[in-house]
Amino acid sequence: MDFSPYKALLNRLIPLSYQQDTETLLAGLLPDADAQTRYQLAAEINRLKAPCLRVLDLQQLFPEQCRQVFHRGLNHMLPPKLEQRFMQLLGQYNGDYTRGLYETLLADLAAMRKQPALFNATPWHQPGFGTRRKEPRVQFVTPAELHLEDGHIQVNTLDISVSGIMLTVPPGLILPQKVSVSFPALAELPEFACLAEPKCFQLTQLPVSAKEQEKTQRQERAALQRIEPDSAWQEALSLFIEQNRARYGQNAEDLYSTALAQCWGQTLLESGLGQSLFFDEQGELQEILCNRFGKKLLEYWCHEQAGDLLPVLLPPERILAMAARQHEPVFLYGFKLKGKKDSYYFAAEQSQLLQKQLLQQFICEGQRAGTLQLYHLSIRPVLFTDQITENLDLLGKERLSPLKWQLWLTPLPAPEPRTLLPANGRLLLPWLLTSPAKQITPVLLRQSPARKETRFRFETPVELLLDDKPLHGASEDISVAGMKLMLPQPVELTLPATVHISLPELNKLSPDWNLKKLPYRVVNISQGGKVMHLHAIQGAKGHGGSRFFSALLNQNQDKLRARAEGSQQPAWMRWLIRQALQQLSGPAFLLGRNDGGFYVQGSLASPVRQRLMTMLTDDKRLAQLGLLITRQLLQSMASALQRPDGKSHLVTELWITEKADQTSLLQVNPAAEQQQQLMAGQDRVTVCLAAVNRLQLRQLTLNVPEWNQLAEVSLYKTQLLEQNLAELALQCQIFNITDLARARVQLNGPAAAPAPPQD
Repeated sequence: MDFSPYKALLNRLIPLSYQQDTETLLAGLLPDADAQTRYQLAAEINRLKAPCLRVLDLQQLFPEQCRQVFHRGLNHMLPPKLEQRFMQLLGQYNGDYTRGLYETLLADLAAMRKQPALFNATPWHQPGFGTRRKEPRVQFVTPAELHLEDGHIQVNTLDISVSGIMLTVPPGLILPQKVSVSFPALAELPEFACLAEPKCFQLTQLPVSAKEQEKTQRQERAALQRIEPDSAWQEALSLFIEQNRARYGQNAEDLYSTALAQCWGQTLLESGLGQSLFFDEQGELQEILCNRFGKKLLEYWCHEQAGDLLPVLLPPERILAMAARQHEPVFLYGFKLKGKKDSYYFAAEQSQLLQKQLLQQFICEGQRAGTLQLYHLSIRPVLFTDQITENLDLLGKERLSPLKWQLWLTPLPAPEPRTLLPANGRLLLPWLLTSPAKQITPVLLRQSPARKETRFRFETPVELLLDDKPLHGASEDISVAGMKLMLPQPVELTLPATVHISLPELNKLSPDWNLKKLPYRVVNISQGGKVMHLHAIQGAKGHGGSRFFSALLNQNQDKLRARAEGSQQPAWMRWLIRQALQQLSGPAFLLGRNDGGFYVQGSLASPVRQRLMTMLTDDKRLAQLGLLITRQLLQSMASALQRPDGKSHLVTELWITEKADQTSLLQVNPAAEQQQQLMAGQDRVTVCLAAVNRLQLRQLTLNVPEWNQLAEVSLYKTQLLEQNLAELALQCQIFNITDLARARVQLNGPAAAPAPPQD
């Protein structure tokens, strides 16, 4: 039934129904209505008066305005307007938090979001790291006893891990830096009796933002870390967490923040300007993490014949020289000159060209050839501290172990001199690149499955013969050409290796097939040696196992459950992605758009660019894009990207002049004369480049491992994340190009360096 015609009447009836009978009220106010209508209206009133248990947490939409609203055991996070409305509705609903109150607040929220949105500030996110906790934990409430000098105090736990706990403490209680803790309730169980003996813990700071820390202090929480080693406690807590992890082990808030940051980082990698490259200790190029835009970037450096010019563009000596001065970004110029018989490639750093006074000549030659390219290079050492390295298989470790340096290669708009110097390519011979090097295969963000044929989940005993010693295991999935084998104990093998397996149970059921000592090649080992990935070795008459499984699958496909054949992301691939995100060449912003306009959804930090981070951070240490880009400028850039001219990115220069004891002066794309005046002045000038590109959700296929875990733990958080991603509209990357702008001003200035003498 459509209740919209009776909406005003229902709002009047609900407060009255707490004092009078609903049927009597309906009969008096709707004497002409039939019995069915009055019955449905009464049922709707009872539904709206039913208790509601859904928590209203609007921190993602209103990060700065939200504050805690506690009501009968539920902690809501609401902005002041909705908090006032919440209190008003409580009076109408007899002080109860009901479904009607919840739905009314959602309707008010929808109306608020249609109003002009603030260009809001958000916390800086570190997208490369996983969950904040590096060890398993459970959200479990149990009594804990604090042994203080003046007596014992009993408190409750909020979550428990092997090396730490979080407690709720009485208001006003100040804990010492070191305190002894025991678990009297858990110690009553036989296997946890050792937890009755107090152990020393140390008070620690919670790894949260300033806003969350203020909220935590209001709730009187304390985080403790165990500093007294004890093997019995270690085993007891590990056993307790393992027993309760299935029910209490996942924290929806941690998973939500991790999945959200990973989705933002994945969006940046897939549609950003930059390309992430990895080098070994000798400076040799090993891996290229390729995104959508990188296809054009890589095609330029793909030689007409065999080979790839990227290792020549970035030779080992250049990489090692950059590694010695990591804090300085490098601007690299390059162009291709077509000759009568062959093409010639030139590349040089801006600092080298300035030192030789050949920058203008290099740019003129590149502009004359029509192929001038400019790149922003940022290099950092590879960090092997990510927890995902523990999950790497044998092939992943072999592939990633040589990596030493990670570099972002970002194309920038090439400068255009006002006047071209006479052609003289011989002056650029020192920067002529040598012949192409070996072929480099880019790593695509979307990996295809290793086994092309359909795999089926099938578990059967398997006997593995390794060095004439039998090992017993079980299959997890099978296909015509391969098998995934689970072993009870880890094994060590040097890949590639050949093993022989037997299928005892299947051999009994199918005596006509010889399923003993089937030759398989071990193509990979994962999970510390407990999982083997096998591929059948085809003989002259065909592999016995392949022929048997082909017949088995043809007759029983309807009984077996096929594994999903979608794109998969191996552990080494996830490590490359997170490693690239840990070393961003500049901060980035993800912006959403709704009926109220643009708003900042997420802010990805770049720890290696502290000056940029400081410039984009407000007094509360929150990321604030509005300090650099106005809403009007952003709207004009978004409108320009909507034009059908094929542009995927739009760049804008922002010149910031900092004067002593005065507010900064911001100018957008100043004219050449203004640039010269700003650079010639005494004030400090910083030039930023904002690269904005338009995002469409249908172009983004996010592959985040934490997503499935979040869907299992909290459907509400998953729906909220899906809504945020559906509103993604723009992405903005910020680069500091002050050195580039200064060199360009000198290039076109009235007192430019004299042209080199002609040869």
